[in-house]
Parts: sequence; C-alpha cells; structure tokens
Amino acid sequence: MNEPPQPSGLTLRSLAVGIIQVLLVCLGAPYAIWVLGSSEITWSFFPIGVGFPFLCLILFNGLLKKARPGWAFRPQELITVAVMGLVVIGVPIFMMGFVLAIPTTPHYFASPENQWGTHILPHLPAWLIPSNEGLAMTWFFEGLPYGVATPWGTLLDAWVMPLFWWLSFIFTLYFVSLTLVVILRRQWVERERLSYPLTQVPLALVEDGDGRRLLPTVMGSRLFWIGLAIPLFIALWNIVGFFYHFFPRIEWQYPVKIAHGFPSINVRLYFPVIGFMYFVNLNVTFSIWFFYVFTLIEEGLINRFGLGITKADAWVWGLPSTSWQCWGAFVAMVLWGLWMARDHLRDVALKAWNRDHPVDDSRELLPYRVAVIGILLGLVYMICWLHQAGMSYPVAILWLAFVLIAYLGITRLVVQAGIYYLTTPIVSQAMTMGLLGPSNIGASSFVGLGLSYAFFGDVQSIFMPSAAHATKLHDVMHISRRSLGAAILIALIVGFAATILYVITMAYDQGASNFSSWFFRVTSGAGVRSFDEATKNIKDPQVFESAKHVLFGIGAAAMSLLTFLQYRLPWWPLHPAGLAISAVWMIRNQAAAIFIAWVAKSAIMRFGGIELYRKAAPFFIGLILGHFAAVGISFIVDMIFFHGNGHPVLHG
Repeated sequence: MNEPPQPSGLTLRSLAVGIIQVLLVCLGAPYAIWVLGSSEITWSFFPIGVGFPFLCLILFNGLLKKARPGWAFRPQELITVAVMGLVVIGVPIFMMGFVLAIPTTPHYFASPENQWGTHILPHLPAWLIPSNEGLAMTWFFEGLPYGVATPWGTLLDAWVMPLFWWLSFIFTLYFVSLTLVVILRRQWVERERLSYPLTQVPLALVEDGDGRRLLPTVMGSRLFWIGLAIPLFIALWNIVGFFYHFFPRIEWQYPVKIAHGFPSINVRLYFPVIGFMYFVNLNVTFSIWFFYVFTLIEEGLINRFGLGITKADAWVWGLPSTSWQCWGAFVAMVLWGLWMARDHLRDVALKAWNRDHPVDDSRELLPYRVAVIGILLGLVYMICWLHQAGMSYPVAILWLAFVLIAYLGITRLVVQAGIYYLTTPIVSQAMTMGLLGPSNIGASSFVGLGLSYAFFGDVQSIFMPSAAHATKLHDVMHISRRSLGAAILIALIVGFAATILYVITMAYDQGASNFSSWFFRVTSGAGVRSFDEATKNIKDPQVFESAKHVLFGIGAAAMSLLTFLQYRLPWWPLHPAGLAISAVWMIRNQAAAIFIAWVAKSAIMRFGGIELYRKAAPFFIGLILGHFAAVGISFIVDMIFFHGNGHPVLHG
C-alpha cells in the first residue's frame, strides 16, 4: 500500500525555530543548574525547557495571525518544533553529564588510596577514555591556569576518538529505542488504547477550531486562565522574596512525618503532575497512590521491626527490600506487555520479511522492515561494543537486555499513566550481578559495568518516551514521516554537538569540579562512585543475597496476579501499573499531586459525567502551562539579578 500524501512539518522556518528550541534545551539546562543555580528545566518527560518556549511560540504565532496571517505557523510546523525539543531533553544533563563525568575520572582521580591504578586502569580501553597527556583531564576538572591559551591540539587528541566511540553507542541506542516504539505504537494506540497524557498539551495548543482564531481553542475558556493564574501567582509572589528576604514565602512542598521509622509523606503542589494526571484513567491514578501508601506502610514496618535486606545496591535510592520487590513487578509488567502484543509482533515480523503482507505500516514513522533490521543490527553492534569495552558476552547481553526492559517499562508507564518523571527501582547493573553472581564476573567486566553507568545510572530523562510521543504526534497530526524523521535526526545532531562544545569549553574555563553539579564532584561524583563500586567488587566479590531473588519473585508474582485479575474481572479496581513503581522515590514526590488529580477527576465524573470532564480540561491544561510560565519567569529573573545564586523552584 502506497503511503498517502502527508503535510510536511519541516520547513526552513520550523527548522530554524526548532534548532533554537534545541539550543535552549541543550545549552539552557547545564547553564541553569551548573552555573546559574536556578531551576531544573529538563528533569521530566515534558519539561519546562520545552513547555515554556513552546507556549511563547504559540502566543507569538497568535500575533502573526493578526499582523501577517500568511506568515503564521501551521499546526504541523508547531508540532515539529515541539518534537525537536522533546527528543533532546535527555541529552544535556542525564546523558552527556554522565558521559563526560565518568570516562574523564580514572586518570585524574586515580591514587594509591583508591587503588584504581591496580584494579581499574589496566582494564580501561584507551579508545574510550580521554588521555591525561598534556594535563587534558586535570585542566578539565580544575580549569586552565590563568593566562594559559587553550591548547586545542592537546584537547583534540584527548577527546576526538573517545567521543566518537561513545556517540556511536548512544546514537545506536537511540535508534533502537525509536524502532521499538515504532513497532509497538499500533499495539499501544489502537489495541490497548493507551492515552499518551503528556501529548495533550501540545495538541491542545495547536488546535484553533476553524483556523481563524488568534489563540488556541483551549485559551478561549475562562477555566484555562484560572488554572494558569494559580501557579503563576505563587511564583510571582515568591519572586518578590528574592529581593526582600523578610517577605513571606508560599511553599511548594510540605513534608509530613507519620511515625518513627515510616517514610515522610512529601505533599507537593506539583501542578504539572496534577494537570497531566487528569487525563489518565481513574483506576490507574487510584492504583498509583494506593500502592504508594501500601509500600510506605510496608517500609515503615520493615524499619520498625528490623526486617528485610540490609545491603543496598549502587545507584538505588530506595529501601532495598521494597526496591527489589518493585523491580520484580516492573520486569513482569514489561514481559506481560510483550506477551499481550505477540500477535502484533508476529505481524510486524511477517511485514518485515514480506513487503506484500497485508499489514499497513504507512502510518508509522519508520517502515517495519527498517525497524526490525535496525533493531537486529543495533543489538549486534551494542553487544560487540560492550564486549570491546571490557564486558564478557554474557554480562553484555544481560546488561543490555535489562536496559531495554527498563526503557520499555518507563516508556509504557509514561504513555499509559502520564508519569511526569520516573526512574527504575533497580538499575540494570545490579540485576546483571544478581543473575550471574558477583564471584562469576571478572575484573574487566566489573570495570565495563562501571563505565556503563554513563548510559544507565540515573535514567530520569531517556530518549524512548520522547520517541513514543513523537510517533503519537506524527500519527495524530498526519505529518510526513520523512520530514519528522529528518527533524529528529537534525535535533539530535545539533543537540549533542552543542552540549559537548558548551560543557567542555565551560569546564576548561571554570573547572568541572566547580560546577554546581554532583556529576563532577571530587569526593562523590558519578565517576568516583562508579569506579569505587567496581574496585570494591573486584577486591571482594560479595555473595549476592538470595533474599533479593525471593523479593523479586514476590513482586513478579504479584504483578502477574494483578494483570490476570485486571483482564478477567471488569470490576477489579487495582491497575497493575501502580505496583511497578510503588517503591520509586520519584513517585513519592508526585504521589500527593496524583491523589489530588484523582480526587478532582472522580468528583467531576461523578457529578458531571463526561461533559463536565471535557469542560474542566482547560483548567488542568492551564495548571500545567501556568507552572511552565512561572518557572520560566523565575529563571529569567535569576539570570538577570542572581547569577550563580539562583532560586530553584520544582524539578521540571
């Protein structure tokens, strides 16, 4: 079947504006938190760094409609700009932050005390680690001495080859992520009817009814402006306090202590979470906060009675006992999802093998044949890359498998449950060691796992959810797949290039250790933690606690039971998604806002039904955009008046 003609969203002006959006994200994010000391702007899966500029673009487009109607941006162009911003949100902090922090660490921080010279350096591949010849890494962390000209030749020799090989892996991982969401889009959208709540904002902002409205239809509602005014008022009120310290402050968060040994409940006025969760099914939002409370009680009892696992895993922020239980549920959720998609996956495989197979892939961002071949080649390349980096083949295969499971799980939770920001309860490295046993992993593989934290240490902003949103927006807006694919590729190339040049230049100017960032911290930065953990495992491989396997199995069994009940009993109130993230610390920051959204939507549906639900939707979109505007204005004030002493609001 031939692809029907689709409008292109990639024009010279949308490309120019999209590149500006990419630069705002990739330069603005490290500048905001590492230099300015202001708010995080790329923390979430639809962050302020995209939402605030996009809101400004929509308002500017309204002015164009009035002054020069022929110059106004079409909806497809606007969505293309939004997609270009979304696909790079993970680049400046949570990808390049780790990639620049971890490989630069070994030669600079090695000392007789940490014994890296004995246990780490001999196993590091030279093609992945920037050399310290000419003091290139010393100056990276400390900054060039005053009056010394930048030794570009030395820096190029140190950086070019390692960055090339790191970027080759990253782009392969990104491409595989894109192919996976392309393959699963029809299953998620048409068969399971997942709601993609985070796409509600850009779609609402490009809807102008008859096409002659100056502003989007949603802005014609009084409720929208009421919703927008609430977070904006709080932010503007607090900005006064930036200048006058005696001025009373309206707090965004209120920690509530329950009892000794029980985790505190962090009540946060997280307006984007309230807004996005309004568009999520009630049984999902109910289950998230229900299992959050259940796990909170469980952890309190474990702490009070001294039960559970005592040995924590690296890069895991929650209680080990509940984290492993939650991880079992998380993995089972992903595997159950793939099992339910088996008929669709078979059709995809048949279409990739035979172009004449009746399955239509013309609406997909990539043809199924390209997607399937891309996955296979990408997996082969990444496994070989990891092996050359030091991992044995069993370690490389297991680690990569659980990385992709984690990415798929996070992406599904984002597009189904509207989770604003999320990481996994357990990292892939811990699961790999748990299955193989630390004593069966050699020194070279431990060092390779240490390097792998550059890709999978703190997975708060990964590419796959953005790719999923791109495929959804491509389908809804009927944008030409070639134009959107080109826009994504250009955004990634510009984003990585801009981030690398900016951060490296800034490091040699100021010294990376002087950034307001834990990534480059001298005593506990990302690289120091990674290689200290590898050294510990090499010197004394610990027996993996069997209790972790048991807890993993309990979580997987509970998830399987909940999934069975969900599909067999229409009245069953608990959605399994809530269990899969119940122990993740990020959910604890969002649980109160999720509860508020559930209460509000429940009341609206009970007393007004679907009609009132639709009428109230602009209010919740207003809450989201009001928060974006509030943090954006606060950021601008910090940039003008409080350089280096900014005022972080809430992660976004």
